[in-house]
Amino acid sequence: MPDRRSLPPMGAIEFAIDKAFRHCIFALGLVIGWALLLLPLIGFAWFAAFRNGPPDFKALPPLAMVALGLLGLGVLIACFSMGVTWNRRLLLDERPSLPGRWRLDGVVWRYLGGVVLLLVVLAIYAGAGFALMTMGVPALAAKLGAAAKPLGILVTVLIGLSGLFTCFRLASWLPGLATAADDYSLRTAWASTKKNRFAFLAFTFWLLFSLAIAAGVGAGAFFAQQSLPQPWVKPAAFALMTLCGWLALLFLHSLPAALHRAFR
Repeated sequence: MPDRRSLPPMGAIEFAIDKAFRHCIFALGLVIGWALLLLPLIGFAWFAAFRNGPPDFKALPPLAMVALGLLGLGVLIACFSMGVTWNRRLLLDERPSLPGRWRLDGVVWRYLGGVVLLLVVLAIYAGAGFALMTMGVPALAAKLGAAAKPLGILVTVLIGLSGLFTCFRLASWLPGLATAADDYSLRTAWASTKKNRFAFLAFTFWLLFSLAIAAGVGAGAFFAQQSLPQPWVKPAAFALMTLCGWLALLFLHSLPAALHRAFR
């Protein structure tokens, strides 16, 4: 049985921030490469749905539905492929060849399966919380009266925290799938990450704090372009907001690798 390990909350966040800045150009190349590969589907979607202006999504013609469905599927597959490549760059410092950036091998499909499992588990937690608030609390109100609602809220918060901790524990396993790390299975991840509740809470605090800084910089740029009359301010502000959003997205996608690195 693998030994339990302790998460260094700030160290994991610093790792994710460092990798987001260090490899942001690499990630941009991944996105551009997949966008070029998906150009035929993009063109098909434009011809079928957008060539005469924005479509009415409530009454899409069959051809438009097929085109948008294929494009959505292509984008989804591209996201999983890029997720594998990103994790391998962060943890293995892998520099894939140009064709290698469009990988669709078994590693990608196993990674997809891991993400689906994570989403199913989170859906179960969300369903439990929803069922408690919509059905459990009214049932308890007949016996407990006014105390039923605050009790239901308290239990729902505990379910939410349990779901959050489970999300972090399973997320540490996903980079193991991406890097084909046979020594870090789902069982290993579950055993290594136990009894880290307070560390996960601190990790969540620093996560939200880091995102708040990015949001604050973006909000400052937005209000600056509204209040300053100089013509260069608006493009500079939108460039800064785009950069903050891009780095925040990479930071979030680097968190599983940070957790994997801490617990492996």
